[in-house]
Amino acid sequence: MRPAIIPIAIILALLLCASGCTQQAPSAPSAVPPTTGPATTKEAMVAFVKEAVAYAHTHGKVAALAEFSNRNGSFFRGDLYIYAYDFNGTTIAHPVNPEKIAVNRLDEKDALGNYFIRELRDAALNGSGFVEYYYINPVHNNAVEKKLGYVEKAGDDWWLGSGIYFGRPGPSATPAGNAPVTSQQIKDYVDNAAGYALKNGKTAAIAAFNNRTGPFVTGDVYIYALDYGGNALALPFQPELVGTNFSGKKDPDGKPYTDIEIKLVKSGGGYLLYRYPDPAANLVSRLKISYVRPVDDTYWIGAGIYTSEDRLIDQPLRQFVADAKAYAWAYGREKAVAEFNNVNGQFISGDLYIFAYDYNGTVLAWPYQPGEIGKNRFNVTDPMGTHHIRAMIEAARNGGGMVDYYSVNPFTNTTQLKISYIADVDGTYLLGAGRYLEPGPLVLSP
Repeated sequence: MRPAIIPIAIILALLLCASGCTQQAPSAPSAVPPTTGPATTKEAMVAFVKEAVAYAHTHGKVAALAEFSNRNGSFFRGDLYIYAYDFNGTTIAHPVNPEKIAVNRLDEKDALGNYFIRELRDAALNGSGFVEYYYINPVHNNAVEKKLGYVEKAGDDWWLGSGIYFGRPGPSATPAGNAPVTSQQIKDYVDNAAGYALKNGKTAAIAAFNNRTGPFVTGDVYIYALDYGGNALALPFQPELVGTNFSGKKDPDGKPYTDIEIKLVKSGGGYLLYRYPDPAANLVSRLKISYVRPVDDTYWIGAGIYTSEDRLIDQPLRQFVADAKAYAWAYGREKAVAEFNNVNGQFISGDLYIFAYDYNGTVLAWPYQPGEIGKNRFNVTDPMGTHHIRAMIEAARNGGGMVDYYSVNPFTNTTQLKISYIADVDGTYLLGAGRYLEPGPLVLSP
């Protein structure tokens, strides 16, 4: 695909009608205030982007790009504005950074070292999607703040998007007594540590992460660091294990947690559920949700919250599965499976839906993947190599329970950790439902 070419006259006009901004480095961790909630809702942002796509289809690409780059135009509303790129990563509209128009930004990193344009572009290639990154906020004196972007493909050769801000990179090495407890906060905790590492260098960062009384240890939440070979660089509660290679090591459930973490960080980062010694419980292994991410091309970091099955499988999810099982008992397998596969049926509720398999591993119900119905997936593994269908069958035969695995979220087109609740129906098939673990208000601490 060749980069889109914008006539010089249009570029000059855009430069005249939009004021320039340059990105700033984030403040040192000690000066960063706590993260605040967004001023604009996620739903409003998505509607804004869809309005821009419709405008482009109605008025044409050239007129749309001019309007999107106009800081006084109809697509600059408070902290919301539209930006646009071709699929090579070249900026073709930007009201906040007009000097970036006609510049290829595919290799540009955000304030915490993420290739955010690549991630946004990849989401657009899938049609649409969400990406978190750090960018200047035009209504907060161009301060660098965390931003959730939403993008959509606008044509065969270009895409557009917008975003909502969540405040400056924080919290700063969360003070004692304020340990992270939610999925959003644990990600912020790790991102803040990555920002510290990028600002102060690897040597200083590793020393800080290994300091048990330092700013990166908060109760039983702490930053750990490893290289891409699986060698431990920082373990504040297990200093004797620094230098140990964790590749291939498994938790009590047989999960190769470090191998999975390395796969996650190589794809940008993500969440992991596993069992690990808890320093607050005499190093007894407990369930833990960690968030991991790269720092640079030599090492990565993570931190986790010790949790419980009741936190991960809440009562509404259990009831949703119980209601589906009751429906199957009342109406029989054939009618139940048909209802589970109905995307407009009663067993689609927000991001929850029922899936079903027989005990041979054959798909009976999967409303968002109808092409998979009837296929046998007994030997299929998730992107991390886990035989998750076998795990579901085992859980169902043992009375039901929690199963975690990685799957493509049909609402974001990204691979994420999914935690599902599984139940046997009648001894011949199982059903279940689950939630994708995303940054948000979900409380993880037991």
